[in-house]
Amino acid sequence: TIPATISAIPPKQPDAADDQGAKIKTLKTAMTIDVEDWYHILDSPATPTMDTWASLECRLAQSMDRLLEMFARTGAQATFFWLGWMAERHKQLVRTCLQAGHEVASHGYGHVLAYKVGRRAFQNDILRAKGVIEDITGQAVDGFRAAGFGITPETDWAFDVIRQAGHRYDSSVFPTARAHGGMVNGRLGPHVLHTSNGPLSECPMSVVQMLGHRVSLFGGGYLRLAPKWLIRQGVNQLRATGQPMIVYAHPREIDPDHPRLPLGFRRRFKCYVNLRTTMPKLEWLCQEHSFRTLRELAAETLTSEQTDRMTYPNAA
Repeated sequence: TIPATISAIPPKQPDAADDQGAKIKTLKTAMTIDVEDWYHILDSPATPTMDTWASLECRLAQSMDRLLEMFARTGAQATFFWLGWMAERHKQLVRTCLQAGHEVASHGYGHVLAYKVGRRAFQNDILRAKGVIEDITGQAVDGFRAAGFGITPETDWAFDVIRQAGHRYDSSVFPTARAHGGMVNGRLGPHVLHTSNGPLSECPMSVVQMLGHRVSLFGGGYLRLAPKWLIRQGVNQLRATGQPMIVYAHPREIDPDHPRLPLGFRRRFKCYVNLRTTMPKLEWLCQEHSFRTLRELAAETLTSEQTDRMTYPNAA
């Protein structure tokens, strides 16, 4: 008897030589940008409330221009997870991302944490964002990523809500411990979740094993702190275990001169350390790897499961 879970297990990727300076073609990759501004720091009393956002300095456009130029120069394709609130105020920039061959996806509307606001408010937030972005682009929004990767084992109802809203894939799972959400024992690698509203491809963030712990090296403060040699080791481990490399960043992270919020010491360190290293590391990764959109990776996961179900008819 074939276990039911086999249909969701992605095929292992073949090993390949890691020639320095060469693109590693056997490693699946996806570049993702969470489109927020400098004041969208989560879970701090210093964070401005939404009713004040419009009065604050906006620094998004200059960072987005730099990212789009670098992606064009290196041939990378990316998925831009837009906050609906930001998309409403930067409609042409949303369209520019699309016209440049990138994917436009949703990061929710008001940057809310699912485990704080509850099911109904979370549902209203993501439906609002999806409607706003689709009105701007004229296209269906397939992808979703929750603010702060804020889906936990206690809020797994969120996957039903995400699928019910019409999203075909999700990238909200951070399969290790973190300040916001996190699933310590979360499944690694893309897989399919069978929600009450249909199948949902889940593309969790990439993590590697170091000293017995799951560690991320591929986005946010993790990417800023990690030296290149350590990131390269992490890439090799991802390839060996069949995981894709999913990279994430925020526009504020390539803007070292953006305003600072009056955070405590630990949060200041997490949010503002090594900002000047973000853009050089992103460009280095784009030069060494062929990045594509997360939607492509998610679609392959669904197709892989359909093939497995045809091959193993006993799989549920």
